[in-house]
Amino acid sequence: MTKDNIIVAALRLFLLRGYRNVSLMDVANEIGITKGGIYHYFGSKEELFRASIGYLFDYFGKRYTEFLSKEQTFRGTLNLLLSGEQEAYMEGLLNIKPGDYRANNASLALEIMHNFPEIQEQIDQGQLRLRNIIKDKLQAAQETGETRGDLDAKVVATIVLSVSSGLNVLGKNIINPDMHQQVIDSLWQLIGVNDVKE
Repeated sequence: MTKDNIIVAALRLFLLRGYRNVSLMDVANEIGITKGGIYHYFGSKEELFRASIGYLFDYFGKRYTEFLSKEQTFRGTLNLLLSGEQEAYMEGLLNIKPGDYRANNASLALEIMHNFPEIQEQIDQGQLRLRNIIKDKLQAAQETGETRGDLDAKVVATIVLSVSSGLNVLGKNIINPDMHQQVIDSLWQLIGVNDVKE
């Protein structure tokens, strides 16, 4: 059993149950090792939690950087950010069914804010970096005439990031693929130039 296997199993349980409701024994049972096998790599549940959240940030940071660097148009960027792909990747990585972890997201977020301020700082910095990437892509689109030039790119990037987060929170049970597309199309009507094709 590798360290990464332990981290992924722990992350899965933390997302499903929240930090307080997961013990090291739960993680050990999840992957069929002894608690001592976890202590070989991690000194405490807190240390494992920090490693799990760090793993998640690294995973999504790489995914976003990879996807956003390939996308040439802002409309394509918008589709990528609002399509629910990140949720699909998380579900695939952690073998979690759609919506299974959603109920505990708010609880886990509150636990992080109150008990792990350094992790919350990482989250905030990651969101800021993502907003800046979106802003830069929007400014480039404004320069090429793909999007309206009269909009504040930082404000629009913040709106896009907020909509993306909101769609993830609502999940697939509330926001089906058709609704996702309607949200993307509606946002595009506000920021795009009408004669520009995707």
